[in-house]
Amino acid sequence: MTEYNLIPNETAILVIDMQNSWCHPQGSIGRNGYNATMMRNTIPYVKKLVETCREAGILDIWTIQNHYPDDITRKTHRIKPHTHRWTAGPPGLKDTWEAEVVDELKDLASGPAELIKKHRFSAFLDTRLDTLLRMKGIKTLIICGVATTHCVETSVRDAYQRDYDVIVAEDAVAGLDLFDHEASLRLIRKTFGAVIPQDTLLKLIKGESINLELEAEQPVNN
Repeated sequence: MTEYNLIPNETAILVIDMQNSWCHPQGSIGRNGYNATMMRNTIPYVKKLVETCREAGILDIWTIQNHYPDDITRKTHRIKPHTHRWTAGPPGLKDTWEAEVVDELKDLASGPAELIKKHRFSAFLDTRLDTLLRMKGIKTLIICGVATTHCVETSVRDAYQRDYDVIVAEDAVAGLDLFDHEASLRLIRKTFGAVIPQDTLLKLIKGESINLELEAEQPVNN
C-alpha cells in the first residue's frame, strides 16, 4: 500500500464520449438492443468529477467520437467491422444529434474544456491529444466516460504505453454489459493503472492523500 496524492498542474481528467449515441436511451446503442442505463448512470458522477477538477485547477479534456456515413475504410474490410454489424448503424454520426454531448453535460463540455475529435476507439489515435498533454506538462490522467470495454480501455492502454500514470474513475465509467465492463476494470487494475471509487477519487482531487493499493498479475494454477 502506497500513500499517493495528485499534483494538480500535472493532472488532467479525460472525459470519453459522453454523447447521445451511448448515454441516451434513444441513442443508436439503445436502438441496437443494448441497455444504455448503465452508461447513462455515469452522467452525475462525470459531472461531479469535472466540477471538482475545475475547482482544483485540473484541466478537463473531452473526446467527441465522430463516425462518417461515407467512411470508405469501413467498406474495404473483408470482415465486417463492429459498427456495421448493428441494425441501427454506426453511433456518433458527425453533425447529428447522436454525436452531441448529452444535455446534462453540454454546458460543462462547451468551455473552458478542451475538445478532442476522434474517429476510432483511442483518444490518442491520429488526434492532437498527446501533443496537448505534453504542452501542458500533464503526467497523470484521470479517465472517465464510455464505453469501458471499447474507447475507455483502448485509451487507457494507449496512455499507459505513452508513460502517463492512469487513474480510472470506477463509478464514472460503464459499458454495454456488466460482465465485459468488470473484465476491463480487472485488467486495468492489474496492468495499466489504478481504479478508484468516486468518494475516494473526490478526496484525492481535493488535495487529500490516499492509500493506494495496487494489484499485480498472479499466476493461475491449472
